[in-house]
Amino acid sequence: MMHRLYKLNLKQQFVLFFVLLIVLPILLAYWLVSVKVTSVTEKQMGDTLFQLAKTSHLTLDEVIASVDGTSEKLLISPEIRRLLDAPVYTDYDRLKEYLALDQLLMNYSSPNAINYSVCIPDLAMRYTFAPTSDVKPNGVFFSCDTLPGGWFQDAVNGRGSGIIRILVKPGDNASSEKTAAYVRGMTSAHDKDRPAAVLVITGLNSLLQKNIQSLRIPSGGQIVLLDKSNTILADNAENLAVGDVLSVPASVSGAEQGVILERNGRDSWMYAFHSSADSKTKLLFKIPRQSIVGEHEGIRQLFNTLMIAYFILLLLASLYFIRHILSPLSRLTRLTRSFEPGRTLGNDIRVDRHDEIGMLHQSFIEMTKRLNQTVHDKYVLELKHKESELALLHSQINPHLLYNTLESIHWRIRLEGGEESAEMVRDLSLLMRIGLSRGESLITVEEELRHVEAYIRLQLKRYEYGFVVHWDIEEETKAVRIPKVILQPLVENAILHGIRKMGSDGRLSISLRIKAGDLQIAIADNGYRAADISKLHAILEGKLPQQGYGITNVHRRIRLHFGDGYGLSYKEVASGGTQAVMVMPLHPAD
Repeated sequence: MMHRLYKLNLKQQFVLFFVLLIVLPILLAYWLVSVKVTSVTEKQMGDTLFQLAKTSHLTLDEVIASVDGTSEKLLISPEIRRLLDAPVYTDYDRLKEYLALDQLLMNYSSPNAINYSVCIPDLAMRYTFAPTSDVKPNGVFFSCDTLPGGWFQDAVNGRGSGIIRILVKPGDNASSEKTAAYVRGMTSAHDKDRPAAVLVITGLNSLLQKNIQSLRIPSGGQIVLLDKSNTILADNAENLAVGDVLSVPASVSGAEQGVILERNGRDSWMYAFHSSADSKTKLLFKIPRQSIVGEHEGIRQLFNTLMIAYFILLLLASLYFIRHILSPLSRLTRLTRSFEPGRTLGNDIRVDRHDEIGMLHQSFIEMTKRLNQTVHDKYVLELKHKESELALLHSQINPHLLYNTLESIHWRIRLEGGEESAEMVRDLSLLMRIGLSRGESLITVEEELRHVEAYIRLQLKRYEYGFVVHWDIEEETKAVRIPKVILQPLVENAILHGIRKMGSDGRLSISLRIKAGDLQIAIADNGYRAADISKLHAILEGKLPQQGYGITNVHRRIRLHFGDGYGLSYKEVASGGTQAVMVMPLHPAD
């Protein structure tokens, strides 16, 4: 790990430490504040709400138990028993018993709240004069819903146990408002002939809602008392009504008690609920999550703002550190790596500062000046040495060429004489003039081509060769300067080792083109015998010092003039023969 760290530059190390020691700890603290604290707040709030729901549900059960106790008193009251057990009286006696029980029920009832009623459908024929539940909210009624599955039948089947049901509110109720009612049957298991009666206590939701509305919960929350079918018995919400079926998640509907957080983006709810086995009800707290973590959200927004400001300050400090310390050091590093001895540094690398970094830059500049002076002195000495070596190499070419040419002219004059011999003398003069080149080592391509043309004419006349010469010269190449007498040795090799015995079938191609900013010279023949390319390259590399003096001379002269990136190479021609390729930089004439 440390080994990889040492390979990083200063900027990379700074960014790495900045992220590991500053950014990540801050993000971790942010996560603890925003996520962990929120989770803890939700759990604590959920536990509190559950305990409140449990305690409140016990209170509501006490209210229901008190109503059940009142119903017990009414069930054993003489008024109810006389009405149920009385023999057939006169109309006056039936009226008196009816009014006595009706007055008792009215005394228990309270206006606009809870109402007590007794429903005895079996005696409807005896009390035809009695009003129905549509006329008054309480009293004795002899008509009611006795269908199977209705509240009356459920109360009768309860055999004296009270149950809570949703009924249409009795009395003047044009809007069919519903109410929560406590119903309890009054049948006798020993007296089969006794008529079935049900005590109905309506307005139970009013009593329950008084206790519910006294509870304090977060803003936007709802407290709902439900039966086993999730029908609302009592609530504290304006948008809910008694008798409505509340839509709750399946996890809430299927569980007896607990706390469940339903996440749905910003519209998330926390449900805390408790079920009662005595009243067969479920008290549900439905609280918006936003109201629970609202204050925490405000703190988190403040923390976010402070963190953004802190990060901006860190960023500005980091930019200052990078710009005024790391960047100058990085520039000095790049300058150190890119510096080549002998190359003068520009003035733009100077740093106008007087601290340690400025002193380091100034010391490096002074060191490069001293090193460049040393390199310059060495370069002058090497250049003089190269010029001497070039002069020596060039001087070794002309005597050999001049000797052979003069010998050819001698034999030609003896055998033929005349105009053709004069032309040979003229070509020889041209060769000597270009070879000397007024002492210059570089001549134009155009001058070098005249030299090669003269040499080829001399060879054709000397040996009566019949080969064909093809010239492919780009006009732009004629002004380029190249070392003199570098084409003639390659042309000579192509003739002697390739096409001299092929007669008119022999073909010599000379091409000069500019490619990728360099001058490329190609001399190819269609020789009948394939050249050993690997051997030629070995000669050029100096592995066979006793062979190929001419091509080695050309290769070394090109490199001495232009550097090791240039020189001579060989390759085979696809149609047969060998091609020599020389690559040199463009060096235009003055």
